[in-house]
Parts: sequence; C-alpha cells; structure tokens
Amino acid sequence: MSLKRSLRALVLPHEAFDGWTQGLRVIAVLVVLLCAVNGASIALAGDAVADQVAEGHPVDMPSEPRQSIETDASNALDGVTPRAALAPLAWVFLIAGLAVLVAGRTGTDDEDVRVAFRDGVGIAALAAAPGLLRYAVRPVAVERSIGGWTYMESYARSLYEPPMAAVSQLFPDGALWLAVVAVSGVWTAAIVYGGTTASFETGRCRAALVAGVAFVTTTASAVLGEGGWIDAPIGFGLGFVVAGIVGLLGASTYITVSKGLVGFGGGEPATPQPRYVGLHRAGALVALALGFVLLDGIAFV
Repeated sequence: MSLKRSLRALVLPHEAFDGWTQGLRVIAVLVVLLCAVNGASIALAGDAVADQVAEGHPVDMPSEPRQSIETDASNALDGVTPRAALAPLAWVFLIAGLAVLVAGRTGTDDEDVRVAFRDGVGIAALAAAPGLLRYAVRPVAVERSIGGWTYMESYARSLYEPPMAAVSQLFPDGALWLAVVAVSGVWTAAIVYGGTTASFETGRCRAALVAGVAFVTTTASAVLGEGGWIDAPIGFGLGFVVAGIVGLLGASTYITVSKGLVGFGGGEPATPQPRYVGLHRAGALVALALGFVLLDGIAFV
C-alpha cells in the first residue's frame, strides 16, 4: 500500500500526501538508491572523461614532472564521486528543513519539529526521485559532448588547474541535457509544492517558495560555470550538514539546558521564547544550506 501511495504521489502529490506520510523504511531505501545511482552516474561519466584525457595527452606537467596530466585529472574526477553520492541526502535534509521553517514550526518544541521534519524528509525524498532522469542521462550526455573536446586546449587556458578542465566536462551542454534537467526540476518542484501544501497546510505562496528553492537547486548546475563546482573540503560540508540537523531538531532543548547552566529560571527549567528558538532554527537552516553548497550539492544533485 505504501509503495502504491508513493507512486501516486509522483503524479498527484497534493492528493497522495493528504493525511499520509511515507514509511521510514521506504524513505531510507529511496534515499540510499538515489545516492548510489548518482554516485555511479558521476563515476561512469568521469571514466569517459578520463579515457578521453588518456587517449591523447600522457604528457608530464612542467611544474610537477613526476605526475602526469592524466593522473592529476583522474584523481580530480575520482574525488567528485563521494560528493555526488552525498548530494541527494544533503538536498533532502535541506528541503525538509526549509519546509519546517516556512510552515511556521520553528518556534514550537523539539518533538513537534521532529515530527514535521520527518514529514518533510518524506516529501523531499520522493521529490528527489525525478533526479534519476538526470543520473541516467548524464553519462550519455557527457560521452556525446566530449567527442570534439581537446583536453590540451583547456589545459593551456588554465595551466595550473588541469583538474578543473577535466571536471568541467561532467556538466554537458546540449538540448538533451537541458531538457532532462528542466523536466526533472519542474517535476521535483511540483512534488514539493503539492506535498508541502497537503502535509503542512501552508498557503500557496509559502509552498511555492519551498518549491522554487527545490527547482533552483536541482537545475542551477545547467547554467553555472563548471556546474557550480567549488571543490571545498568534503569534511566542511558534512560538518555543516550535521550541525544544521542537530540545531534544527534540538534548538529548544539546547536553549533550555544553556539557560539552566548559567542560572536562569531560579533553579526551575526556563522555557525558551518561541522567537528565540525560531532564530536558532533559522541559523541551523543556514548551516544546512551552507553544508549542501560545500558538498557541491548545487553541482551534483
């Protein structure tokens, strides 16, 4: 029954999510599938780029005679795969957190926010499913686009950044890729919009805001240079994502404990003000967004 309802939510999200949330097991399986397929997609596309580099240019770098251009480019491409595998998970958490914030749940106690966040994760996980279209098409689009690509020209234009020239080929041009990105992005936004209005009972404007963020974050790579790839240390991104989740789900408890430790409340538990709790949760959402960006989520989700 849950699987049928999930499939229905892909087409009629507003009706399917009305009084229903996905089971945790289905959510977990779906997120793991998305992460695995995205990682595999980037790995396959990276292999195609690496083969193109290896075919014609096994030339040593003048500044690093012991390391060939081929090896340097391959290492950069291999380093992208873990980020691609984590991007869907970070995106699901980001959209779920934004839905909680926009629905006005930020000032409530932690238990209410955890329930709302769980509902948001269910919506976001299903909304990420259209991304499978991008993951399936990317290796094909990359292989087609690098047919006329000359690695040495890119290398000559950025002599000390050969990895950038290789990784940039993971973001293909062409009508096929743009069409797939646009269709999957609109589909994702529609699921987020329908799920948010049904599960959180928010107004259309608020739901449209969450849907708009979902659309932008899943399509921006098609118009940004190098897809928005920034190559920040992966640990920074993971740290911000974890901190954002903890801050979002435990803000009220943290404030209460902090006030107790410094002596507020006269020995009795101090009830934090909703506005203060809301500010903490807004900060946690900013941390989640920053973590998503640092994990190169914009580039690879």
